[in-house]
Amino acid sequence: KEKEKEKYGFAIVDGKKEKIENYLIEIPSLFRGRGQHPKMGMIKKRIIPEEVTLNIGKQSKIPECSMKGHKWGNIVHNQSVLWIATWTDSITKNQKRIYLSPTSTLRQQNDFLKFETSRKLKKTIPK
Repeated sequence: KEKEKEKYGFAIVDGKKEKIENYLIEIPSLFRGRGQHPKMGMIKKRIIPEEVTLNIGKQSKIPECSMKGHKWGNIVHNQSVLWIATWTDSITKNQKRIYLSPTSTLRQQNDFLKFETSRKLKKTIPK
């Protein structure tokens, strides 16, 4: 498990090793939902690599796929988003994403900028 975490649990961002929030995709299981969800009890299917889009730098080496005989569905180089991988949930049809850890430099910078914008707006909005 530690070996897997070292291999898949980190990303190199601007030359710095950053932790990934949750690098594992959900396993097949019964869908629970929240409250009395109408889709409760449906079976979530296994996500295969061909359904996953990776967002990596243009100069980055494409990570090897750990499932033999499979390859990643798509590779994009979108620097305007914070997600590293995305796929569509088989039950809800919502996009699921993997992000860098909240403690990563990039996420902290982004949060700081949001708070700075809020501080500036506070001065311009009448009470």
